Amino acid sequence: MARFSNRFALALAVATVLPGVVPAGALGRASAQVATPEAKGGGGDDGAIPDSIAPAPAVLQAVTAEWMTDAERKDFRVRHGIFDDLDLDTPLRRALVALERWRLDDPALDDASVPRHLKAERWLRVGDHARVLAITEGADDLPSLARRAASLAALARRDEALALTVRPAVGEALLGAKEVDDVLAAVDLGALRIRLDPAAVSEYKRLLAALARARQEIDRLDPRIRLREAQLLADRHAMKDAVAALGEALSLYPRSAEGWRLAGTLSIARFDFGGAASAAAALRRLDPAHPFAVFLEVQSLLTQDDADGARDALAPLLAPGVAAPLSTPLSAPLSTSAAPVAPAPGAVRAPQPVEALAWLAAVEASRYDFDAMRAALAAADALEPGSAGALVTCGRQLAFDRQYAEAREILGRAAAREPAWAIPRAELGLLSMQDGREETAVADLRAAVALDPNDERTLFTLKLAEQLAGWNRIETAHFILRHPDGDAALVARLLAGVLDPMHAEVCARLGHEPAQKTLIDVMPDHRSFGVRITGLPRIHTIAVCTGPTIAIEIPKEGAQEKHLGLFDPLAVLRHEYTHTVTLSMTRNRIPHWLTEAVAVALEDTPRTFETCQMLAAAWQTGTLFDLDAINWGFIRPRKPTDRAQAYAQGRWMVEFIERTYGWDPLRTLLFSYAEGIREEEAMQRAFGIGRDEFFARFVQWAGGEVRAWGLAPTPSMRDLAMRLAEGDESAEQLLRNAEKERLARVAGAWADAIGRPGRERFGLRAGEWPARPMPRVEFDDATVKAFLAEFPSQPDLVEILLRRARGASATASAETRALLERYATLRPVDPMPHRVWAKLAIDANAALDAGGDASAYAHLRELDIRSDKDNVYALAIARNRRAAGDQAAALAAAERAVRMNPFDASVRELAAAIAVEGGRLDRAELHIEALTVLEPDRAIHRQRLERLKAMSAGRGG
Repeated sequence: MARFSNRFALALAVATVLPGVVPAGALGRASAQVATPEAKGGGGDDGAIPDSIAPAPAVLQAVTAEWMTDAERKDFRVRHGIFDDLDLDTPLRRALVALERWRLDDPALDDASVPRHLKAERWLRVGDHARVLAITEGADDLPSLARRAASLAALARRDEALALTVRPAVGEALLGAKEVDDVLAAVDLGALRIRLDPAAVSEYKRLLAALARARQEIDRLDPRIRLREAQLLADRHAMKDAVAALGEALSLYPRSAEGWRLAGTLSIARFDFGGAASAAAALRRLDPAHPFAVFLEVQSLLTQDDADGARDALAPLLAPGVAAPLSTPLSAPLSTSAAPVAPAPGAVRAPQPVEALAWLAAVEASRYDFDAMRAALAAADALEPGSAGALVTCGRQLAFDRQYAEAREILGRAAAREPAWAIPRAELGLLSMQDGREETAVADLRAAVALDPNDERTLFTLKLAEQLAGWNRIETAHFILRHPDGDAALVARLLAGVLDPMHAEVCARLGHEPAQKTLIDVMPDHRSFGVRITGLPRIHTIAVCTGPTIAIEIPKEGAQEKHLGLFDPLAVLRHEYTHTVTLSMTRNRIPHWLTEAVAVALEDTPRTFETCQMLAAAWQTGTLFDLDAINWGFIRPRKPTDRAQAYAQGRWMVEFIERTYGWDPLRTLLFSYAEGIREEEAMQRAFGIGRDEFFARFVQWAGGEVRAWGLAPTPSMRDLAMRLAEGDESAEQLLRNAEKERLARVAGAWADAIGRPGRERFGLRAGEWPARPMPRVEFDDATVKAFLAEFPSQPDLVEILLRRARGASATASAETRALLERYATLRPVDPMPHRVWAKLAIDANAALDAGGDASAYAHLRELDIRSDKDNVYALAIARNRRAAGDQAAALAAAERAVRMNPFDASVRELAAAIAVEGGRLDRAELHIEALTVLEPDRAIHRQRLERLKAMSAGRGG
């Protein structure tokens, strides 16, 4: 603050006009010329979207320049969003602020002194192109020509629009204009030319160069330059540079509606709904009824699968008579309200943004009301018959909702309407990549790249699509595996022989088979997997299903950017293929939580003990997700355990359905979604109860499960400790002090939250408070045994004795065995007894492959089915069953071990040997072939392979 002490009064005035501001910089590191302080705020995971932004120090310094006249200083403050009431003393300044706030009915916009391009901008926004053309008739200034060309294009008068974009004045302005307004208008005309003329592909770099020149030579502080750069970059998915430009633009103009709109849109693209909410709140501080805030809210809700909520959010822009009250002066302090303001009596309705019709079409598409969707698109077409903007917005939503046929129809119309615009073609290509139409995808992506070779996502995806087209294929009865040569080939061949039995099991449970074969792309590394799924090489999972197509990367250890470690790909594909089946049977209309829940349930593996503990804690603290929150737990987890809880709780709810109602009502529920029925009605049809009653019954049932797991014992250890502490003044005093400390921490957390902006304020919930303290008492063996005699079903007491016995090297004693039996009965979800029993059996036999002990096998199996990233138990089972002469079980375990680490030669050797012993020469040959690749210098592998082929030939194949 010392550096700017002489400007403290100005900074204080800015803070008054912009309440709750925080230093800028969170959206990207600003350049040294406009360096900003460190960001603070409640943005996404990495603070990408703060709740508000303060002006850059360079702006605060420049506004005090002595050479400025009073009028220039006022213009500067309006341009940078640091104005006050006294600055809005001319129609032009008032008109600029009115446009930023979308007060399109402000009288200042009708004043004769306001430039015609601002008057035209007003009507361009609402799709009144006849007025735009009338206002700009005969104009020769570039800002007016840019608006005129946009209207001509929207009215399908492309030749006339294109003629304006190629005027000599446009090129001259890009190279040497002296005014920022002219550069920006020339850039807009150049961007329109790219959209209209397929031969204008080289124009993009010239536009960026013109903006860079304007920033360096005309006005380094004009926020509009950096904002326009951010928009051009974001349109082409150059996100790192776009975010940097946007952060600088907002630091130069914290009231930029376009800037906050773009910030919110980028947040939604990364599922940062909190960041989008911050951006919407910033827009509502500009104006409580700002349409950009509505559009962000609608887009965010649609992304979260809340179409009804999105329709309600959009309603104020569509309902007659709804507008911000005209009686509110433009210079009034900015509101912090997040809700639209009701119109004042006699208020005139503000013109409706034409974009509202595009979002209405998207909303109706997400509600599966395709007649209403087409009606909204027809209304948009009536205003802008030459624009495919509404079609693209709607088509993207259809693709996001996996309504592939309808998405292809709408995006196809968009591509036909604007054949030179790359975006519709790119979206069609991405759509075809999702639903397995590879040849169509390549054609559309090539067309998109030809129209715009600068879109990073399209370029990445096209490169991969072309590679995929040349990959090898393995076809089974129900699957097509596609893979490149090398490591992925070894995994694909391993999977080909086990997928069809998996198909039979999954489809039998669900009572449905997909109409087409499922395409599985086996990706050689994590980067290519990310590009395959998102178009960009950044995604943090190992497999994804998009309906008829599944992509999975190979299990392999290595650098995290290349591989994500070991896992059983068959188990993962069972999960993903369940998605394929449920999406098919519901026409891709299944709620997110349910598709994940059924997929996890059909994995047919028991929960881990840690998962049981997590669910038990959620039930005990009242933090189980309801049917709304569980979807958000998948999409945008609020705390680190949310996503894991969403998966586990979803599966738990499917178990509740299965045990309470059976599989037939669950199938009824799934098939109901195919008709476009929403969750409330679908549940009424399947179970005879609605969502709220379903959740209430589930919570009640879950309590019984937790108690059966032994994770809600009565009395609790705390209750027992309290009994021991009774009458012990020292222990009671320590407990009272600890409880005061706990409450002080809670109070401190809430106190710290006071004054925090936005969503940071509510970061502490009752279920997440610090745990209540335990009395400081000693549970010696005598005390534990006494309590156990009184409460024989208290598993914590048994566990204490069991762990002490093991610690005393008494693992083989009869007492320990009895404790193990007792603990396993009282807390069946804890695998600890299985580990101890397995070790006892192993020690007794000295070596698993020599003994083949059946009890060891039973416990090893319990451990193996709970292990999804380590093949140690599968290998132990293989050796155990081999020694016992159970070749089928030995081979199954050996192949699971191979699937989890297909590049370990020793595991392949074991699997091949067991396969030969069991007469499965086909599987042995598969593993020996892999060994010739893994260890090409060992001639013995080729010799073995020749012998196996000879043996197979001798058997007649």
